[in-house]
Amino acid sequence: MKSTARIITILFFILISQTFAQSKYELIKINFIGNKAISSSNLISIIYSKESPNWVSQFFNKFSSIGGKPIYLDSLLIDSDIQAIKSYYQSKGFFKTRINANYVTDKNKNEAVLNFFIEEREPAFIKSFKVKGFEWIAAEYREYLLDYILKDTNRVYEDAIIEQKNNYTLTYLRDRGYMLIQAEKPLITIDTLKNRVDVVLSYNAGKRYKISNVFTTRTGKGFDMIEDDLLRELVAINPGSWYSHADIQRGQVRLYRTNLFTSSIINSVISDTVGNTVPLNINVDIGLMHELSPEIIMNNEDNTFNLGTALNFVRKNFLGGARKLTASTSIAAQNISEFIKKPSFADSTFFGYADARLSLEQPFIFGYPINTKLESYFTLQKRKNEYNSTLYGGKIGFDFELPYNVYLNTLNMYFSIEHSEYVYKREYLVNIATNYFEINQGMSLKNADSLANYFVDNLLKSRSFNSTNQLFGLNFGANKTDDFLYPTEGYSLSFVLEEANSIAFLFSKIFNTTFNRPLSFKTIITSTYYPNFYNSKTDVFGIKFKFGKIFTYRGNQADISINQRLYAGGSNSIRGWGTRQLVPKNSLLNLTNITQEDLDAFLIKGAVTGGFVLMEGSFESRHKFLEKLGAVFFIDYGNTWNDFNEFKLNQIAVASGFGFRFYSDFIPFRIDFGFKIYDPENRKSFLKKRFWGELLQFHIGIGEAF
Repeated sequence: MKSTARIITILFFILISQTFAQSKYELIKINFIGNKAISSSNLISIIYSKESPNWVSQFFNKFSSIGGKPIYLDSLLIDSDIQAIKSYYQSKGFFKTRINANYVTDKNKNEAVLNFFIEEREPAFIKSFKVKGFEWIAAEYREYLLDYILKDTNRVYEDAIIEQKNNYTLTYLRDRGYMLIQAEKPLITIDTLKNRVDVVLSYNAGKRYKISNVFTTRTGKGFDMIEDDLLRELVAINPGSWYSHADIQRGQVRLYRTNLFTSSIINSVISDTVGNTVPLNINVDIGLMHELSPEIIMNNEDNTFNLGTALNFVRKNFLGGARKLTASTSIAAQNISEFIKKPSFADSTFFGYADARLSLEQPFIFGYPINTKLESYFTLQKRKNEYNSTLYGGKIGFDFELPYNVYLNTLNMYFSIEHSEYVYKREYLVNIATNYFEINQGMSLKNADSLANYFVDNLLKSRSFNSTNQLFGLNFGANKTDDFLYPTEGYSLSFVLEEANSIAFLFSKIFNTTFNRPLSFKTIITSTYYPNFYNSKTDVFGIKFKFGKIFTYRGNQADISINQRLYAGGSNSIRGWGTRQLVPKNSLLNLTNITQEDLDAFLIKGAVTGGFVLMEGSFESRHKFLEKLGAVFFIDYGNTWNDFNEFKLNQIAVASGFGFRFYSDFIPFRIDFGFKIYDPENRKSFLKKRFWGELLQFHIGIGEAF
């Protein structure tokens, strides 16, 4: 009897388990029907039920962490899903929304579809705001905040509006002494008959605090190398000033930027408050002041393999004031075996380069928080059977720390000057000129060689070229998006203003020296806009427009260096073309007044010469899925011209394509495939072009395209 009962029990559990297994339906689709104000992508992100990954994702998940396992329908979650959707609609002001759900199963395929039926109805509008707890706040702050809080009446109610006003109020007052201010839970009164909402915001401001003292705590290997006064100077918060959370954050950023500390934190010591004062404590862990790092160099600089060594020395807190001195030197040889035998740069058999650089960086200048970097360099280069060169120059840059309440986010300026001297060998000039005439002019080798010899011997003024190029630039911009890495709404503006050679020209006049470079002014304006078209945090629609112009106000425009000109095409530009492939049809270059960079680029590499007017733009739709993966679809357009009078609509190149993204914890990685939809230089039909070479261009990059 006992064995019979045991067998019956086992058979019963087997039957139950098989029945349960057969009742598992893979949830292949979740539909939202009737939703207009809120997108389906937003709704699916807030419910508990989830769609099962597709078969590709499930396949990869079997042997890796990519993708996901199948997800099955759980009918017990549906009530929770309905409540989550209702709560979300209520947070958007839809207090009368009705929601029903059902699911449909396919027993043959063991699949299920879940449907939510939504009747949104009319949203409620904000009728009034009332604020409590401002009685003891300074009058000017009270008036400003009341004006800010009360201005959004008669718009659709959203929890996000209330949260934004609360957060702004708390931040504003914490930055003005009210260290312990707290906000109570908002009181929301809903009139469902009139679809109106009354909101009461209540605050407990507490006392307004001043800084009583600033203490310091130093630890680490270099704790005795930094003075307390330097820490206080970097943080720049003085006793007697009003407590400000923003000032504390800014002080901490200043500490990190010096690279003196392995860790740093600024705390308000609330337990030591006396009356309406509170002390601050700067706690830092100080690292070593000296760093020496040798390196092995292997690069392909100047299209030639170079092997060598480098040595970098860093002295932190140089002469005090958190200055950082960096000295670096490097030497690399093309013919490493010959250099080992005779290690002398002056030896006639050595070919390569030697470089020395010195930079000084400091966080303040004239007592103002302007991060300043001064750099100088000297480079010697020898190329076998080609040329010898000497380059030296310097650069100074200023990165301004901007107040929190200004429109701009970034502001920096720089000044650089470089003098280069090249001495060419005749055979080198003849060879590259022959190559140019043969390839670009379609000449025979004999005719190209004859013309090249004539060009070098009669048209070139000299076989040595000297040039001095100076740049003065200003970059500023404003980023008003909701996220720097993956913006979903807002806009950004960026301006680049760059002047070339005016100061060098002035000095040439003062000291009566020869100066043969043009004077020019470059301006580039870039704007992006994210209209929140999808009303989603995972799906984004972005628009970019960029315009640039180079104005030449003295000298020949054709003498402007190639690397200073404007280009279109590439991974951050018009993605149907490669980097710098979109240039004016007519090249402007003065071969009798040319720099080494231009000579290499134009004659040897057959590079294009760039333009002086740039116009380009993009439309891009971005979509995230599986948390860290994404896809984009884009349309890019634009081109470059030598002048405004060359601009024609039929010269605007158009590309379209798609791409994929991997969103790591730090920055997105991307690959884009761009197709030439309209090529001004190749009017053949889209279908008649070769897929590889004429039609497709792919790009691999870091970060979004804009």
